[in-house]
Amino acid sequence: MRTPKYGIIKNTDDWRDKAYNLPFTKTTLLEIFFGIYGLFGILIAIFSNNPIFAPIIGIHVVGFFYIAYLSLSHTRYKRDKPSKIHYLTKEEKMANVLYKFAMGGIVALIIFAAYMAYTGYETDVYPLDISRGLLDRIMISSDPHSILVDLKEIKGFLREEGNPVWIFPTPSTDWNRIQQDLDVMIANVELIASVPRDSSVFNTGMIDLSDRALVLQENLEDVTPYMYVNFINIVLAAVWIAAILGIFAVLKRKKEQLQTSDTEGV
Repeated sequence: MRTPKYGIIKNTDDWRDKAYNLPFTKTTLLEIFFGIYGLFGILIAIFSNNPIFAPIIGIHVVGFFYIAYLSLSHTRYKRDKPSKIHYLTKEEKMANVLYKFAMGGIVALIIFAAYMAYTGYETDVYPLDISRGLLDRIMISSDPHSILVDLKEIKGFLREEGNPVWIFPTPSTDWNRIQQDLDVMIANVELIASVPRDSSVFNTGMIDLSDRALVLQENLEDVTPYMYVNFINIVLAAVWIAAILGIFAVLKRKKEQLQTSDTEGV
C-alpha cells in the first residue's frame, strides 16, 4: 500500500504546500520492460497459431502497464502546483530538460522495438508461416500442377543454406537439406503428372507427397522459434537493454539533482 509522505520535518511545515511524490526506481523500468515483453509475447502467440495464450499474457501486460503508469504519475518528477509560487532554479530546469529527453528516449525505444519486431517477423517468420500454409494445401490436394506451383513458391520463401538452430542443430532444420527435399518432391510431382490419375502409381505418389509435406511442415515448426531468437535479435535486445539502463542513469541523475535542490531549500 502506498501512503502519502509530505516531508513534514518542522512544526512550522504545512502539508498543503507539499506534493505526494514517489522516487523513480528501477522497479518502474522493470514494469515497463515486462509490459513490452508481454506485448511481444502476445504477438508471437497470435502469429505462431497459439492465440489461446494471448488473453493470459494480456492480463499480465495490462497489470504491468497500469502499475508503471501509477509509478510514473506518482513519481517526484511530477509535482503538483503548491499554494506558494516556486521559481525553478537552474539545476531544476536542467533536470526537467533531462527528464523530457529521457521520456522521449523511452518512447523512441518502444517505437524502435515495435518496428524491429514487425520487420523481423515480416522477413524471417512470415515466409515460414506462408510455407506451412502451402504445405497444408499440398497435403489435401490431388492436382499435381497446383502442387508443383506451391512447391516452387515454398522454395522461394525459404533460405538456401545455413541452420537457424544454433543450439544443438539437427539435419532436419538445415536449410540446404530442406531445399533438397523440396527438389525431390518437385521431381516426384513431375513424374506423377505424367501418369494416369486412376493408376496405383499416381495414388501411391500422392500419398508419398503428402507424407513428405507433413514432415517438412514439422521441420519448419521446429525452425520458427529460432528465427525469433537469432544472433541479430539477441544483439539488438542487448543494445535495447543497454539504452534503457542509460535512460535510467539519466533519470537517476535528475533525481539526485532534485534531492539536492530540495535539501538546499529546507
